[in-house]
Amino acid sequence: MSQLQTRSRPPTSKQSMPVRFLKMLQAHPYALLYLLALLVRLGIALVVRQPGFVDAYYYYQIAQNWQAGRGLTESTVWNFQAGGLFDPAQPGALDHPAFAYWMPLASFLVIASFAVFGVSFWAASLPFILGAAFLPPLAYWLGQLFFGKKQRRYSWLMAIVMLFGGRYFLYWNTPDNFTPFALILMLGLAAIWGGLRYDQRWLLAAGGLAGLAYLSRSDGLLLPLTLLVCVLWQYRPRNRSVPQFNRLELIRPRPFIVIGSLGLSFLVVLPWLVRNLLEFGSLLPANSAKVLFLHSYADFFSYDLRLDSSYYFALGLNNILGSKLEALLGNAMLLVFQGPFLLGPLFLVGLWVVRKEAAFRPFVVYSLLLYGVMSLAFTQIGSRGTLFHSAGGLLPLQAGIALAGLEKLLRGRARPRAALTLALVAVATTLYFAAVVSGPQWDGDYQSANRLEGWFASNAGPKDVIMIGEPLSFHYATGRPAITQASDGLAANLATAERYGVRWFVLGPERYGGLDDLYQNKKVVGTALDLRLVAELSDGIQIYEVKRRNPSVQVRKHSANSTFSTRN
Repeated sequence: MSQLQTRSRPPTSKQSMPVRFLKMLQAHPYALLYLLALLVRLGIALVVRQPGFVDAYYYYQIAQNWQAGRGLTESTVWNFQAGGLFDPAQPGALDHPAFAYWMPLASFLVIASFAVFGVSFWAASLPFILGAAFLPPLAYWLGQLFFGKKQRRYSWLMAIVMLFGGRYFLYWNTPDNFTPFALILMLGLAAIWGGLRYDQRWLLAAGGLAGLAYLSRSDGLLLPLTLLVCVLWQYRPRNRSVPQFNRLELIRPRPFIVIGSLGLSFLVVLPWLVRNLLEFGSLLPANSAKVLFLHSYADFFSYDLRLDSSYYFALGLNNILGSKLEALLGNAMLLVFQGPFLLGPLFLVGLWVVRKEAAFRPFVVYSLLLYGVMSLAFTQIGSRGTLFHSAGGLLPLQAGIALAGLEKLLRGRARPRAALTLALVAVATTLYFAAVVSGPQWDGDYQSANRLEGWFASNAGPKDVIMIGEPLSFHYATGRPAITQASDGLAANLATAERYGVRWFVLGPERYGGLDDLYQNKKVVGTALDLRLVAELSDGIQIYEVKRRNPSVQVRKHSANSTFSTRN
């Protein structure tokens, strides 16, 4: 930044304000970056006015239920495998314990805000807006920590990247774990490096942050694993090569510090583990393991499939290996390009440049663990948003490493203009993505729910259960009881409708393949239930009334021998 200023023209009356602003940024980077980021986040709040996607609607609903005195409960069945289907011998319950799949930290932040400001989307967003404003100054500090205090061009690039954030630009505001996990991950990687370079007691902070990471996301478990790998690496024979950015000897942490760090992680999550044990009978989320056994992403939204190892290996070895290879290739593209945006090739060159830098070891280890787990274990969900959620905290170091790659190609010289070019590319890519891709479709589910409410307000009772493709946004917009549709065929949907006492079935142009015949034929006659088309809206949405053959018969208990059970 200083070199850029010395080469600029003498200040004029028009240039004086920008020049003064740049000087203020150099003198007080952290405070001014925070204020600038806060202004950007408040501006985004004018665009992001609803949760916008399933996860955020979920966390909002849990906090809303808590504020209403209903505890940590879900009142919408968004997924039969991950919640709402605990005892097949009992009728379906709309109200059931929350977090049988996801982790609670995002809802806890919303609950705290609701307690102070009341229930509203603005109150739900506020903790995340304030937290996201810390991302750019934290990225600036990481540049100082990992690249050295004299390499300010790295710090500025990293701060600008986090100020805008590419695909994350709108998501930082939402009541989801994007912002908390990014903050925790950035601080956690810094604490691991600090414990290896400056003072081993930094590892205790890393342990506490690892506990918070797990409360934010299940894959937060990769952070303490990263700590262990980096500590064990210190006991390898010393490498005599001289690094470029950090030249000092590293620490070999004492075992009791490492044990204390892991113990602190456990203490942070212990109250939540006790809650799980009391609520579900298991320490870990009750249904997280089911995603290991998916044949396809749609299986996760099935009703009657038994997702276990037997089901998974029935896919066949060739198909399993093929899906792993496809995930490895797809997730590599996501991980490389979603961070440096269009700068993926420079990031790869930069990885070679910094390969001997111990400072980047926590980043590299975490990135490899994340990539491997999402590709080889959680194969079907890794590329469907899971990797995206978990990689936000990697953005600043990805940008810094991309700059190292560019300067290597430019014969290794310090190039402030190169940093400025990368920053401009990041900003332009971010604004394009927000304006063309994310922004226009942000309120799509919410607006669709409002259009449906125009019909239901005149034709349905307030307690009628409605079966719809995305029930969380529908419930948020209308307040009506709702459950999701099943991905495993019409028979499974009819069994679900019978079990949960569904009155209305909503089917749209975007639907599971097993419902195509219903959408085209517009009628189905079953043994216990009939679906009869009563309305077809202008956007292709069909509304069916669910008719029971014998209304006096109570909703039957579903079992493996039910008329509508499907095992295909």
